Amino acid sequence: MKNFKTLLFITLMSSLCLTAQNNDTKKADKHFNRLEFVKATESYNKLVEDGKADSYVYAQLAESYYNIFNTEAAERWYAKALETSSKPEMVYKYSQMLKANGKYEASNQQMDKFASMRPADIRAIAFRKNPDYLPKILQQGKKFNVQNADFNSEQSDFGGAMHEGKLYITSGRNDNRKNYGWNDQPFLDIYTLVQNSDSTYQEATLANKKINTKFHEGLVSFTPDGKTMYFSRESYFEKDYQKDSLSTARFSQIYLFKATKLGDDWDMVESLDVNSENYSVKNPSVSSDGKTLYFSSNKPGGYGDFDIYKAPINTDGTLGEAENLGQKVNTEGQEMFPFISSTNTLYFASNGHLGLGGLDVFYTRDIDGTLAPIRNVGIPVNSSADDFAFSIDEEAGTGFISSNREGGKGSDDIYNFKKLQPLCDVLISATVLDDKTRQPISGASVSLYDDEGNKVLSKMTNDEGIAEFIVECDEDSELEVLMDGFNSKKIQVKGSNEEENNVQISLEPIEVLITPIKIDLAPIFFEFDESNITAQAAFELDKLVQIMQKYPELVINATSHTDERGPESYNAGLSERRAKTTVQYVISQGIDESRISGMGKGESEPKIDCSNGCTKEQHAENRRSEFLIVSGAPMTE
Repeated sequence: MKNFKTLLFITLMSSLCLTAQNNDTKKADKHFNRLEFVKATESYNKLVEDGKADSYVYAQLAESYYNIFNTEAAERWYAKALETSSKPEMVYKYSQMLKANGKYEASNQQMDKFASMRPADIRAIAFRKNPDYLPKILQQGKKFNVQNADFNSEQSDFGGAMHEGKLYITSGRNDNRKNYGWNDQPFLDIYTLVQNSDSTYQEATLANKKINTKFHEGLVSFTPDGKTMYFSRESYFEKDYQKDSLSTARFSQIYLFKATKLGDDWDMVESLDVNSENYSVKNPSVSSDGKTLYFSSNKPGGYGDFDIYKAPINTDGTLGEAENLGQKVNTEGQEMFPFISSTNTLYFASNGHLGLGGLDVFYTRDIDGTLAPIRNVGIPVNSSADDFAFSIDEEAGTGFISSNREGGKGSDDIYNFKKLQPLCDVLISATVLDDKTRQPISGASVSLYDDEGNKVLSKMTNDEGIAEFIVECDEDSELEVLMDGFNSKKIQVKGSNEEENNVQISLEPIEVLITPIKIDLAPIFFEFDESNITAQAAFELDKLVQIMQKYPELVINATSHTDERGPESYNAGLSERRAKTTVQYVISQGIDESRISGMGKGESEPKIDCSNGCTKEQHAENRRSEFLIVSGAPMTE
């Protein structure tokens, strides 16, 4: 009986809340039902301000903003409504708004929730189909010719850095060294090999005793002026190690050092301040301008075991504060062996990103402070074994990769490679010009869309009218260009394998859309039996808004038309709803409601006569809006 009374009390209170809600929302609901979404949002927002909002109000706000394509506001209110609601279609719309706002991870989370609610829904089924990444890596094709180097030994050999006609490698071939317990091979040393005119190499020679010690030495990297060499070495040499009190075993770290060129050899070896007895710092790589040092470290505060960092090289040769490259590069696994090339492309080895097995080589590139997507270099650089210490001369397309793959001479071997094809990222360089003057337009907004119509990134053009984007090769994309005073434009960019795709976009003055009787926008298409504003419609309507803002005396009548499918009376009502939604969108962008009206024409004025049948595309052309000038037409050339 107690439970029954509690349930009855909750039911009565819910009914009271519902009644209060209906009374409170009466004005807002009236606007909503009239398709006056701008006023509806104002009224619903007032309820929020007055503390009278609940999930119903939040949902109505979201739907209102959804219908006038205010994606950020719609996202916010869908999120609020879903705190106490779980309607599948609302979840789906929320995911779409998140996607429209570039929040793909959050969008996927909501789509996953939606798919669980409606597993038989086609949208859910499509989302559940995850791509198989292994075939994608393998199907990239062989972009490199890889050959085992002639100078490999039966021990471990890896690395490869050219400097003044010499190749610097790391090797365990020195039989005079003690063996290291990890692999029962001699401790590693740095060797040099003189390159002959036919690109072969002379016998390997040990670097001097200032560089090599009885402990491990690792990879090297050089400053552009050739006067400084960075390399790694075990901390035993610095007498820095930790001793296990029980086993008496000693545990070292790996430190970074730098040496200075004196005459024809290296001297003045110094330990770097970035070193610590509490963690290792290794795998140095100097940027082509000599201003940044990249390295890997397992210092506390990282994302995984070893992470990749970068630190500025100060004018006095010291290092500034190290910066972790973040989760786009670093994972819970290991990211090591960074190499920063002359094109500012970062190559590195990882076992945390999706690969073929063990360590694979990946790459990314910094464009305007943003890293491009992480890409797997593919076969034959990568294999099912450990592949690491990648370095490349970008101009010559040649370099070195180290691997413990089958078929080598030793435990780790160095492989020469020749680049045969561009890697999979394409740089789109978009130049925006004034169509009349042919001068670059600075400050134009350029947005990149993927082949499914999702906005990926937006940038402003620089002083030269240029905005740059990184896309995957062979992926079609679209650029949308917006600039005050000019007719906005969208252009298709065909997928390419070229490393750079230069695109020129000319913008005409906005006045080209003004005729004596109407504003000549591209057709405003609606989905079949729908009246909400789509992304395509918003793009065109924004042009109308820009013209009306520039010419404040201009008054417009928007007419909406349907195709001939469906009853005539129903189509008349549908076109009226579309006309009102169109008007509401324009008003939502700041245009006074006295300056724009709407009228539904139904199927009475088809653009294409479908009495003898029409294609799907022809029916779509009949579903349109037109914008007639009522008064205040500007004087244009």
